[in-house]
Amino acid sequence: MSNSIRLPVRERAPMKRAFLFLLGAVAIVALLSLLPLPFERTTHVVSVVTLRAPPQVVYDYATTPANWPKWHPASLAVQGATDHPLKVGEEVAEEFRLAGRHGILHWKVVEANPPFEWRIEGEVNRRPSGEVRYKLTPNGTGTRFERDFIYRTPNLLFLILDPVFIGPRVRAEAKQGAKQLEAVFEALAPGMPSASSLPSISSTTAIPGTASAAASGDVDKGQ
Repeated sequence: MSNSIRLPVRERAPMKRAFLFLLGAVAIVALLSLLPLPFERTTHVVSVVTLRAPPQVVYDYATTPANWPKWHPASLAVQGATDHPLKVGEEVAEEFRLAGRHGILHWKVVEANPPFEWRIEGEVNRRPSGEVRYKLTPNGTGTRFERDFIYRTPNLLFLILDPVFIGPRVRAEAKQGAKQLEAVFEALAPGMPSASSLPSISSTTAIPGTASAAASGDVDKGQ
């Protein structure tokens, strides 16, 4: 005689319905993540801060990728041309964690007008992902620094999650980055000699999974 316990049909039915509901929900999420938008949608996240330094000093610091992990919370590490202000055509790879998403962005400078404007375009997995624009304006003895982060909506699932989950986190991280950038320049004022004298709070490492990950001097990573 079998000792197995069999649930009555009335008790098995709700479990079956719950399983089918869960399976259907997973299928819908998977479908939404695969379906591209039938239209182009971009979101601008603008952060503005006044920094106690002249435009050239701010420009040199902000356009040098090695400094990004020192002030922006989404930037974990950079690799490539990282030790100088990037010019048009130069490229850099950045390991990021933005709104809970982790990956590698490949940036290329498409516009540079020092010390007033700078723009880069990024790709993730060889697909356009977004861009960053800097606009610097003299403001007394300091600089009004505007950072415009523009990201694209790749699929329907992203479109649904963006207003309630992704967007608020991206804006919060941009706001935090602006405050930390301000703190960097506040720490140096009033003796502001050059961007190279700005305080460093980073250690050096490599982006995991890249070809040069064994060469620790090739990549800068923030703390």
